[in-house]
Amino acid sequence: MTGIGIGSARSVPFDLSPGLTVSEALALPCLRGARLVAGAKGRGRRIHVVNIMEVPDIVRWMRGGELLLTTAYAVRDDAEALSALIPVLAERGLAALAVKVGPYLPALPPVMLAVADELGFPIVELPGAVMFNDILSEVLGTVLNRQALELERSRSIHERLTAVALDGGSYQELMNVLLELSGCAAAVRDEQGWILASAGSPPSDVAPAAERAIETGTGASGSVALWSSDSEPGPGLGDPAQPSLPELENHQRMALEHATTVAATIAAQERALASRQQRYRTLLLMELVSRPPRDRAETARRAAAMGWNLRLARAVVLVEVASTGAGGPADTELALEERLLPLVRSAAGPDAIIWGSQSGLVLLMEPGTSLTGRCQTLHAAVTAAHPDWDVAVAAGTVREDFTDYHHSYEEASETLTLGRELHGPDFVRSYADLGVYRLLGQLPAAELEALVEDALGPLLAHDAEHEGNLVETLSVYLLQDRNGVTTASRLHIHYNTLRYRLRQIDRLTGGLERRPTARLQTELAVYALRLLWARDRR
Repeated sequence: MTGIGIGSARSVPFDLSPGLTVSEALALPCLRGARLVAGAKGRGRRIHVVNIMEVPDIVRWMRGGELLLTTAYAVRDDAEALSALIPVLAERGLAALAVKVGPYLPALPPVMLAVADELGFPIVELPGAVMFNDILSEVLGTVLNRQALELERSRSIHERLTAVALDGGSYQELMNVLLELSGCAAAVRDEQGWILASAGSPPSDVAPAAERAIETGTGASGSVALWSSDSEPGPGLGDPAQPSLPELENHQRMALEHATTVAATIAAQERALASRQQRYRTLLLMELVSRPPRDRAETARRAAAMGWNLRLARAVVLVEVASTGAGGPADTELALEERLLPLVRSAAGPDAIIWGSQSGLVLLMEPGTSLTGRCQTLHAAVTAAHPDWDVAVAAGTVREDFTDYHHSYEEASETLTLGRELHGPDFVRSYADLGVYRLLGQLPAAELEALVEDALGPLLAHDAEHEGNLVETLSVYLLQDRNGVTTASRLHIHYNTLRYRLRQIDRLTGGLERRPTARLQTELAVYALRLLWARDRR
């Protein structure tokens, strides 16, 4: 086997070496007098390589796209072998077989032509006077010239579209350039098929001629689509995975591929910008709720730039979610925020400032007619969408001035912490609901610990020595207003067991019904102990 050839560009999704169709090749001067005698349905096959067959086992050297020239000398006396070669060549993706009719093969076998017609594989009959070298030179020269033009066009397309990204262009600017380069209506669509930017008025009732997914580091982020001028209305909006349709020319496919790459760059830039804005926004908000502003005017200016009205009276509200089964909250803070925001926006009010935390959301929210009522609406909105989630909502008090937001945040945090201790993972509470805990919360930790030790020290020592639960029993007993039946039920113990524990508590404390002051001190100590436990679990 001898021959000269070029390969197609396999490293990119589109073909930089379009080659010649069989019909186009037959129009070249070097093939004057040649006839397409079989397989006319394959006249559109493209020629990328020209090779000459001298031996019967030529097939093992074939890669596809070849125009195979032969005198059939090696099989001149075996019509069956020549006919059997056609299905193999067609399967390997050759463009056509050109056979010189002459002294070695006076005529092409009818069986061979019938097989070629059935497979749509072109058979070209070459006149005896044609020179293989002329065909090699002219066909390959034409293919190389076309490839050079396509490479230059691809470079030009790439430079035009890349300039959009380098200049910080938007999706709209990218689509304007894509329309200019392709002559086709173009659009960027999101994952649901909604158009984000378009040029050339893409028809809403016609499927795109071609569509490519925008791949970013986090997966697909929509697609870029082209509509050819002669597209017919279809039932759907197209499939991003489908290959380019025949009516798109090669330069249009190249423009689409390059534009999709640039769109991915723009998508990544927009995500990075959004991430920076999110960090800036979160930083400012955390400054507002963590401490008094160092410069009131500067904080107000930065908030105004974010579009926030800090002149409104607001309370800090914390929303914390946890799963009670499979399919729980998202792993990342950003993903969780994106899932919760649509659920709470309406309930939080139009002027609410909302941002994500590790386990839920933080809100600066107007109280409306009732802060508690608005918090209950928040809770209902999340649990309605995710009934398998535990949802805790805790609110601080309303503050008129933004320099006091940090106080409301501290109160909301205290309410959330104590709420978990008193009510479990699912509740709605405001700081105003804490009652005596609000008073105890103003005391230093050392004072709370001293109160607990004075009133409950013997019980704590007994529990530590005997792995008992007298302190828990007393706590539940007092919270249930000394109702023994309810207390036993809450502790999941027999009523007689409860009576035994209460006698032990009386013995160690000197009696729960002793002097009113001592009884009050014991109850306060139980509340103080719960408050300390809650703070330890933060």
